[in-house]
Amino acid sequence: MRILDSLPIMGLWNMGDTPFHSPIPSKEAKNIIKKAYRMGIRTFDTAFSYGNADTLLYSAMRELGKDDWSVISKVMPVPTLRKKAEISLSRLHKDCFSVLLLHWPTEDESLYRRLKELESLLSEGKTEAIGVSNFPLTLLKKVMHDFPLTYHERPLSLIWDKDYEEEKNTGIKILAYAPLGMGLLSGKYSRKEDVADSRASLYAFSSPHMEELLTLLANKPSMALSWVYMKKPYGVVSGYGKVEELEILRNIKTIDNENFSHLSELSHKITSLASSDNIFAHNWK
Repeated sequence: MRILDSLPIMGLWNMGDTPFHSPIPSKEAKNIIKKAYRMGIRTFDTAFSYGNADTLLYSAMRELGKDDWSVISKVMPVPTLRKKAEISLSRLHKDCFSVLLLHWPTEDESLYRRLKELESLLSEGKTEAIGVSNFPLTLLKKVMHDFPLTYHERPLSLIWDKDYEEEKNTGIKILAYAPLGMGLLSGKYSRKEDVADSRASLYAFSSPHMEELLTLLANKPSMALSWVYMKKPYGVVSGYGKVEELEILRNIKTIDNENFSHLSELSHKITSLASSDNIFAHNWK
């Protein structure tokens, strides 16, 4: 299954028992995973740090009686990288990942040791491909020169398109996450005052173009997602909090040239104000 030439991927960040979000009850989480499978999604994005998300994924697939699903996973660049990768495989009841990524960059000496471990896991057949996640373009180019990296997972949305086109020209397969700007671009909000949580402090609201963008997207939940698919990353990683939210995938469509160009212009203007390498305000020099 591909949509506008990109692979739809279900992200499991909000499924696990972690302190970063309000937990979804296990039964509901598994129902969302099952619905995604029934709609044609076969690739799921997880990470060791997502807690019990791996277990929920396997349990949902076992209840469906299906085994034709694959996993993209991520592990932090720490000395226990190998052990954590193997624990994740055991939770998933799989022999290998489809893709295994370093979750975040770190300082050079440690980074290269961890990348060598990732390369070893590839040569041992414990993953079909390797890559990195959340790397700034300069660092991505550096490590691509030294390691057989195939994928880069990074945020991409109308409020974060930093270096996307140049990165795409490197030939790496881009997995785009947070396509709805952490929910801000879902069509529910038309101004900063409508956002009642920490997202209101996001750098994008310092742009005079943010309110215009939100106005354009109001009550159009699929427009921002359609824009990301039209940028043609290899895959688009979307998370879902309710079964019915998956219906947005049925409404993705080509945006006409005039509106696509206008949205792209607004995106570039908003992103150009960012002083960090990542939408989450990290800087890696």
